[in-house]
Amino acid sequence: MSNNSLPIHGINQSQRNMRDSISRLVTGIKVLGGNDVADQTMANTLNAEGASFNRIVKNTQKGIDLLTLVESALTELNSLATRLKELGVADTLSTNSSDDTAALDSETEAISDTIDSIISTLTFNSMSVLSASTEPTFAIGINQAGGFTTISTSQTIAATNITDASNALATATLALSHLTKSQGKLSGSMSSLKGYQNVASASAANMLEAVRNLQDTDYALEIAKVTKNSIINNYAIAMSVYNNQQDKDKLKLLA
Repeated sequence: MSNNSLPIHGINQSQRNMRDSISRLVTGIKVLGGNDVADQTMANTLNAEGASFNRIVKNTQKGIDLLTLVESALTELNSLATRLKELGVADTLSTNSSDDTAALDSETEAISDTIDSIISTLTFNSMSVLSASTEPTFAIGINQAGGFTTISTSQTIAATNITDASNALATATLALSHLTKSQGKLSGSMSSLKGYQNVASASAANMLEAVRNLQDTDYALEIAKVTKNSIINNYAIAMSVYNNQQDKDKLKLLA
C-alpha cells in the first residue's frame, strides 16, 4: 500500500465534511446530506400542521370580520327600532292633530322600510347575513383536521312592514326583542371564534418554532467542524507532500 493512501483518504474525507458543514452554514439548514433524517421527518410534519393552524387563524378572522359587520348593523337597527317605538308611543296622544298623525305615519313608514331593507339586503362577500325568515349560519374551519364550528349572525328578525304609527309600538317591541336576542347570538359566536383563533395562533407559533429548532443549523457546531476538518485537511496534505518527497529521495538513492 502506498504511503500516501491514508493521507489522501484523510484529505477526501475532510473535504467532504467541510463541504457538508459549509452547505449547512450557507443554507441555514442542518438536515442536508442525510443528516438528522428523523428530525427532518418530524419537522415536515410539524411544518404542515403549523401552516394549517395559520390557515385557521385566517379562517376565524374572516368569521370575525363577518360578525363585526353584522354587529354594526344590529346596533343601527336597535336605534331605528327604538325610534319606531317612540313614534308608536307618540301616536297614542289624543291631542294629536291630523297633521301630527300624518307626520308620525310618514316617519314610521320610512323607518320601517329602512329596517326591512337593511335586514333583506345586508351581505358579506355576496352572502346574506340577516334574515326575516331563517336564522343565518356559517361554517368556519377551526382545526388542522378539517373540523369546523357553526356560527350564527343573528336569529330571525321579523319584518316590520308598517305604514302608520298606530302599529309602531307593538311592531317595535317585537323587533327590539329579536334584535336583543340576535346580539346575544352574535356575541357568543364572536367569543367562540376569538377563542379558536387564539389557540390556533399560539399552536402555529409553537409548531413553527419547533420546526426551526429541528431544522436550523447550529452555527457554532458547524464552524467548529469546519475548523477541525480544515486542520485535518492541511495535516493530511502535509503528510502527502512529505511522503512524496520521501519516495523521490528513495528513487534518487536507487539511481
